[in-house]
Amino acid sequence: MKRTTIGLMIGLIIGAIAFGGVSAPIKIGITKIVEHPALDAVEQGIIDGLEEAGYREGIDVDYLLASAQGDMSIAVGIAQDFLAQRVDIVVAITTPMALATVQVLGGTDIPVVYSAVTAPLAYGIIVSEDDPKQNGNVTGVSDLIDVENDLQLLRDLGDGIRKIGLIYNAGEANAEVLKEAALAAAPSVGVEVVTAVASSPGEVQMAAQSLIGRVDAYFVTTDNTVVSAIDSVVAAAEEAGVPFLVADPTSLPLGPVIAAGFDYYTHGRVTSTVIERIIKGESPEDIAPITHSQIEPEEVWLNLDAAAKVGLVFPQKLIDLADGIYYGGVIWEKKAD
Repeated sequence: MKRTTIGLMIGLIIGAIAFGGVSAPIKIGITKIVEHPALDAVEQGIIDGLEEAGYREGIDVDYLLASAQGDMSIAVGIAQDFLAQRVDIVVAITTPMALATVQVLGGTDIPVVYSAVTAPLAYGIIVSEDDPKQNGNVTGVSDLIDVENDLQLLRDLGDGIRKIGLIYNAGEANAEVLKEAALAAAPSVGVEVVTAVASSPGEVQMAAQSLIGRVDAYFVTTDNTVVSAIDSVVAAAEEAGVPFLVADPTSLPLGPVIAAGFDYYTHGRVTSTVIERIIKGESPEDIAPITHSQIEPEEVWLNLDAAAKVGLVFPQKLIDLADGIYYGGVIWEKKAD
């Protein structure tokens, strides 16, 4: 697949295109805060979904792909670049990228579609979940996870799971929301959440190591900073001999004992349906924001290879609940209904 990377110093000439009648290709800018398997899967799901809907790359649509590499100043610059080039639709993957994009493009005539955003209303990406007309040119798909359920999954591994280490980036809006949700939910689950902050991928290893001997399990939410350095958390959990749950099934082969959440490729496919509606002429003001859990429940996957490394045997309760397993280096299909 031919991809055009958008840099702050690169200018592309884009003709004015009206969805209703001018010759394609339509220019769609897709931007994410950082590269990691879940976000890459969202991006690919968007592209594949539009391809399946009949929008052929290079003929009907051109994709301008960009990553901010975890830097919010670059995120804002990418949005400014898209605005200057008058792309037809901008897709912002993750909360930080959506915040930067709405800051620059909110209120313009360029539709903004967010994807993999935890709490769009809480952070002002949208102003209403019920009345899309209040959101102007912005709509999209949220990936809000059930933090209390994730803590319960760890608790169900055994009576010894009492303290759960949560590594997060306090500067990442979605991560802060989910950290607060975990702290609030912990008492009802019967656990204590112990936090460690990593402000960049390079700090994840130190944060993970700081929890060794202090916690009975590790937990990482949909925190892009930490997920981009997930190997460091896996290594710390294995050194401590404790389980690790990540709220990203895409990361299952990378070493967590449990992966719970949404399939991010599917999340991208759902996002593509919103984009298709805009291409066909609907205004974002007429498209209500979507929460992924409205479409399908979260999935639970078990990594038997990782469990063996920390001496864990899954209780039957979790085996019965699981949608599938990773064993012998292979992801096995979901259980039959």
